[in-house]
Amino acid sequence: MRKQRDRLQWALSALFLVTLIGSSSLDPAVCPAGEFPVKSSRDVRLMKAKVRAAQFLSKATFGPTQESIDSLARRISEIGFKRATSQWIDQQFDLQPTSHEAVARDIIHVDGREPNTQSIGVSLYRYQAWWHIALTSEDQLRQRVAWALSQIFVIGDSGTGFNNDDKRSIGGGRETITDWLGMSDYYDMLSEGIDGTYRELLEDVTYHPCMGDWLSSRGNRKANISAGRFPDENYAREIMQLFSVGLYHMHQDGRLKIDENGNLIPTYDNEQIKELGRLFTGFKYKHYSRNDFYVPRNFGEPMEIHVAEHDNNLNYSEDPNAPASKTVFGTVLPPLPSAVTQADVKAEIGAGLDAIANHPNVAPFICRLLIQRMVKSNPSRAYLRRVTRIFNDNGRGVRGDLKAVVKAILTDPELYRGHRVVRRRNPTRVDVIVRGTEYSRLREPILRTTSLIRAMRPTTNYAAGYMMLSNGVGGEFGQMPFRSPSVFNFYLPDYQPPGDLIGHTPSRRNPYDSLYAPEFQILNGVTANKMLNRFRVWAYRRYVQYGMRKGTCRITFHLEPELELAKDLANLDEILRRFDLWLCNGSMSEATKTSIKNAIASEPSASNVERLEVILNAVVLSPDCAVEQ
Repeated sequence: MRKQRDRLQWALSALFLVTLIGSSSLDPAVCPAGEFPVKSSRDVRLMKAKVRAAQFLSKATFGPTQESIDSLARRISEIGFKRATSQWIDQQFDLQPTSHEAVARDIIHVDGREPNTQSIGVSLYRYQAWWHIALTSEDQLRQRVAWALSQIFVIGDSGTGFNNDDKRSIGGGRETITDWLGMSDYYDMLSEGIDGTYRELLEDVTYHPCMGDWLSSRGNRKANISAGRFPDENYAREIMQLFSVGLYHMHQDGRLKIDENGNLIPTYDNEQIKELGRLFTGFKYKHYSRNDFYVPRNFGEPMEIHVAEHDNNLNYSEDPNAPASKTVFGTVLPPLPSAVTQADVKAEIGAGLDAIANHPNVAPFICRLLIQRMVKSNPSRAYLRRVTRIFNDNGRGVRGDLKAVVKAILTDPELYRGHRVVRRRNPTRVDVIVRGTEYSRLREPILRTTSLIRAMRPTTNYAAGYMMLSNGVGGEFGQMPFRSPSVFNFYLPDYQPPGDLIGHTPSRRNPYDSLYAPEFQILNGVTANKMLNRFRVWAYRRYVQYGMRKGTCRITFHLEPELELAKDLANLDEILRRFDLWLCNGSMSEATKTSIKNAIASEPSASNVERLEVILNAVVLSPDCAVEQ
């Protein structure tokens, strides 16, 4: 049976793989998806709530569990979707943030090592900590939003010194954190920054030494005309293009503005880049006793300003008649005094960040990116308008309140409009109807992985209950936390797969008159095949296992109830409904389920274990699971 099972699974896998890779040229029309039989009207209400809960949790966490679905569904059935999810969001944000740096240190100590233990690849504990937090932390919403923010304010571990296992004295009896922990510190900054505003987070990002090294603002010197030296403009360019306003002026509903000739209107030009290049000068590592510009690396504290290397508007200019000030998006920054202090420079930089954060493009630009990372690839004009309204004013006069923005994103009706959940009779059941292209997105490989593991009632054999995967997963899936190949993230927000969407024209609700599918940029024949193989191994073993820095971590799936059900072919529907709800949010089509059931039934001598393994793998690999509605 093992060979027969393998042939069966490979046939299903090949079918699903071809369907998924070819889906960039297919437009799934509104069509029936899951069917969930119920016995009474009360059960109808609860079943609808379960589908809604699963759909919500797949976007607000690293994957729903049976317990989390049941808990939220009960609350939804009692007080309604928006009130229940709003309460859930508030409860999540009240939880203490889980620190990546602290968890990494704890795992190291469990292994009997130190953060600066040499020659063991100690920096890889950074990834182990990330996986454990994503898979197990209580503050799931905060961590999921931090993951989204990390794909906007991007840094990657190819930066100078990011993987070093050294620390050093920085005066005053103080030592730095070990270099490799700097990226964990940066991630924690994003996580904790959710409690504040976009403007506050933008400043934290600007002063963080990892960003300083990644985009070369740390060590950025003022110009020396005679020596032919001008400020580095790397951070100046990316803070506008990627972290705030984007390339072109936008309406608040996401539509791009055009001039009288029908051309897009750029948000900035080369002169604006130069002005910001001058603004972001003088940054250096924090040190407690040395006052020179080139002090030892310190990735654990915000950068400080070396006044002598900050452009003071007085000692150079390509135009000798230029004003002794800097201008950011039309805002003339306050002139610096003749005797400049560090406080003066920070005030000038703060004024420049104010001008950036107050640009009208920031709300639609940032809100669109957050919606793409959390809900769907193509938010409608109305969805963007509703969320940007909250970004611009949270109702209490605060701009850029990140918690309020997240709540607006996750409680908006468009989050669940990818599904219609309806009651049917004869027999009584709840049907899920999916609405197709403009309501969907391809799941990121990371989220497919975390969702699978979290749904399987996992336990771990590792000391102190740590649940971890290897950083090698990134080489198989094309995506790994902390390992973005460039500041442009793993994929571009405007990426479109090659080929046409046959028979589909974007609706008027779409702000761009075009459809985008960012995650498809890393889906190709190689990564799809590697994911197929990896998920197949996990499903057949019913565990995930990787070697760690010390020993092996095995994450075991506990599917005993489903194994018992699999003893009887009459229970296949129930198993598929469970996996559909946990892994596909109820969107798996009955046609897909029938294909799986028929394949299983064709081998009546198969054991319950073999049946369950094939079912699990077929569900995980199906387009219904890969494409989130």
